[in-house]
Amino acid sequence: MFGAATGTAFAVLELLAGFVYPQQPRVDGPPAATVAWAAAHKTALQTGMIFGLLAAGLLVWFVGYLYSQTRPIQRGGATVAPMILGGGVAAAVVVSIAAVPIALLAFMVGEIPGIPDPSVVRLLADLNNVLFAASATMTGVFLVAIGVAILRNELDASRWLGWLSLLAAAFNGVMVWEVITFTTHHGKWWNIVALGAYIGFVIVVVSLSITMLRRRGDGDLTRAPAWAGPIGSVDVAQQLRASTRLPPLQGDGTCRVGVSSNRQCRCRHSQAGG
Repeated sequence: MFGAATGTAFAVLELLAGFVYPQQPRVDGPPAATVAWAAAHKTALQTGMIFGLLAAGLLVWFVGYLYSQTRPIQRGGATVAPMILGGGVAAAVVVSIAAVPIALLAFMVGEIPGIPDPSVVRLLADLNNVLFAASATMTGVFLVAIGVAILRNELDASRWLGWLSLLAAAFNGVMVWEVITFTTHHGKWWNIVALGAYIGFVIVVVSLSITMLRRRGDGDLTRAPAWAGPIGSVDVAQQLRASTRLPPLQGDGTCRVGVSSNRQCRCRHSQAGG
């Protein structure tokens, strides 16, 4: 339950981190404007960085939980679970590193003599943008892995969420190009792409979190793996019992994997005590 809930906690902290302070001044503007912005919103910037770092830690936990919930579509077959784990952890690490430039900027403007060298201000501002491109790359990998896992039925979630993951991944891919070529201001229309990449990612994570919480709340704790075969086959029961190290079925082997309120396997045997 805690693992599923970390996704929702991540979404809350990530939104607070992203909107607790106003947007950074134009990247091609004077460094003095960036210094004034950092000085005027120092507390908000530091608070946002703290929320962002905590959110990254929660994302690592949630990614690990998603990895544990992903199962191959056939026994011993390939799965995208390693890409979910690798992409999610990489995204969390890069997001943590991306908080460094703005955190340094807010830290340095509060010190004496501040930041007298305008080139340092421009370096930190540009580095913040470039690291956002790196973050968008790893986030895109994570979202593609989630989308593929859902559409391949490796991850138990609605198919619309799989397509939304792929769409958000595409927005993040566009953001990589946009940010790297951001030597001049692209204009406010590009904020739509940035918002789609950012909000899309958050929506995917919180939707997956809520889906997992609802499934656990319904008592669906014995979900058969995708390779287990059609519901109602004897092979399903044998595989489920083998995975839990239970003794093999006795009697006529008649077994029904029913969809009951608690999603448990109910078996009928011809021999007493079966």
